[in-house]
Amino acid sequence: RPIRFVGLKNYIQLFTDARFLNSLRISLLWSVITIGFSVFFGAGLLAPLINDNAKGSFRTICLFIFIIPALLPRVGAAYMWRLMYSSSIGIINYFLSFMRIGPIGFLENPSYALYSVAAIDIWQWSFLIAALTIILLQDIPKEIVEAGSLDGAKRWQLYRFIIFPVIIPPFLSIFFIKMMESLRSFDFIFVLTAGGPGVATETLDMYAYWQGIGSAGRVSYASSMSIVMLVITIVLITIVWRGLVRWHD
Repeated sequence: RPIRFVGLKNYIQLFTDARFLNSLRISLLWSVITIGFSVFFGAGLLAPLINDNAKGSFRTICLFIFIIPALLPRVGAAYMWRLMYSSSIGIINYFLSFMRIGPIGFLENPSYALYSVAAIDIWQWSFLIAALTIILLQDIPKEIVEAGSLDGAKRWQLYRFIIFPVIIPPFLSIFFIKMMESLRSFDFIFVLTAGGPGVATETLDMYAYWQGIGSAGRVSYASSMSIVMLVITIVLITIVWRGLVRWHD
């Protein structure tokens, strides 16, 4: 067929496409959940807990254990958790049965699917973020922490007003790596749910795949979607960057 220039037709159609708008909502929700909880559990809870209570070789062992989930291939981890989530042979439902709960269709129920998949991503990343944060905490001069303690600051105040502000600049690189990774979740979600059940876990990259490479075969429409994804990514990173810099200043 001859090539035709369609102008802005695809972009106009995108924002009247209910399935695209749903995938946009799912992508934003996925990013907020996975980034927010990974940073909260990793840097906010695990890192201070291990940094304050684990010393010497025990801390080294903790760091090694924390890195293991992130070293697992994403697809391999997805297959492992798909078996664990299974409503018929999954170990999670097996233990829940002792409490007379379930079986729960973690990946089959639209109400649970997105959060169940997000929990796996949080599991992989929160431990890695914790390990990297602990390493950053080792470089903080002990003098400034001791000075804060002598002034009567409580432990949470030391972290909030002294320790975390010091590590914010190097921590930003970790944050943005996680942010970009969360926006590229295709392989992970494809193995676990393929965007289902229905469209409950269909992110932008998943919808673009179905439109461009899958059964629809609408390559130009999928390309327009990719451009929109790029613009959204740039806008989000810019907003977050300015917000973090303003907060640090």
